[in-house]
Amino acid sequence: MPICNSKEIPLGALLMEDVHTPLGGLLFTKGSIMEEREIEILEAFLIKEVVIEPVNSDLSVLRDLLSLNKDGKKIAEPLKVRREKVGPQHFSEQFDKAVTSFKNIFQHVQGGQSVQVMEARTVISSLIQGIEDISNLMIILKKSDDPNNYLYEHCVSVGLLSYIIAKWMKLPDKELMQVALAGVLMDIGKTKVNPKIIWKTSKLTPDEFEEMKQHTVYGYDLLKNAQGLTNGAALAALQHHEREDGSGYPLGIKSEKIHLYSKIIAIADIFHAMCSDRLHQKATSPFLVAEALIEESFGRLDPKIVRTFIQEITQLALGTKVELSDGSFGKVIYINPNNPTRPMVEVNSTIINLSDSRNIWIVRAVI
Repeated sequence: MPICNSKEIPLGALLMEDVHTPLGGLLFTKGSIMEEREIEILEAFLIKEVVIEPVNSDLSVLRDLLSLNKDGKKIAEPLKVRREKVGPQHFSEQFDKAVTSFKNIFQHVQGGQSVQVMEARTVISSLIQGIEDISNLMIILKKSDDPNNYLYEHCVSVGLLSYIIAKWMKLPDKELMQVALAGVLMDIGKTKVNPKIIWKTSKLTPDEFEEMKQHTVYGYDLLKNAQGLTNGAALAALQHHEREDGSGYPLGIKSEKIHLYSKIIAIADIFHAMCSDRLHQKATSPFLVAEALIEESFGRLDPKIVRTFIQEITQLALGTKVELSDGSFGKVIYINPNNPTRPMVEVNSTIINLSDSRNIWIVRAVI
């Protein structure tokens, strides 16, 4: 892997290591392709050297030679420099199948059957590998074509986000699946709430909202004795609407009594819900939602988990195409670690620093 002077990078070269700014911010991720604009950005940030695999490197030639048989005919590649990854389209198809599976699980519980934990585990396991292969987690925020599926899409997305957050928090590997299951099953108690309340398109009355809040208690009752779940996963169904300052429900408990899984899932729940079109509310930009989470971390949400989540998910937005509030479209090219929700965006070869241009913000990620 040659170290190359930034002024001598061949067009089309592939970065073999992440590139950081002098202040430690992530500028380009490993695997980025260096074209003219990327090279200009390197020079603008005074990056003198990078580690690259040139387009026509000996390694590329070696791969080509090893893919030919003795007669010079193409054969299956015997050498894989990178593991084959799950593409966004394939992941999207897997996601849709998972939504259908969880819809069936919910309907079975609604019909009086027990929670099928092992089926839920199988379904979420198939998605976990896919989401780890996709650098842009914004794919989880894809808009639903059917509002009647939002409940199930939300649970699947919260399970995946919770799993990723738990990894970022460096929870033991043996706990990661339990966090994922806690996320996908957090709203299982809604199967015991009057469907007219669940699917009501207008604002709930105070009495209806009180009944809706009971889904946390119903969920805990359904999960507390379920085989394959820990007590923490069951508690997450009960506590994911509790808040650090005691302002949540159903019990109004404070931070020290709220299980770690519940704290993680609360953040995943809020993030996905606010970024999605719902029956009562339109989607908000994920960057604006991230700013709202930061505000909530001053008393209502665990500040350490929020900080970790914001730092990691905004870094993953690097390279994302976005729409700005002035109607223009661009690409996120730099995340300021001190202000991660206000990145630098390249629009028509002009770099806009959203940290300085406070009257402009990111409306949505273009997936």
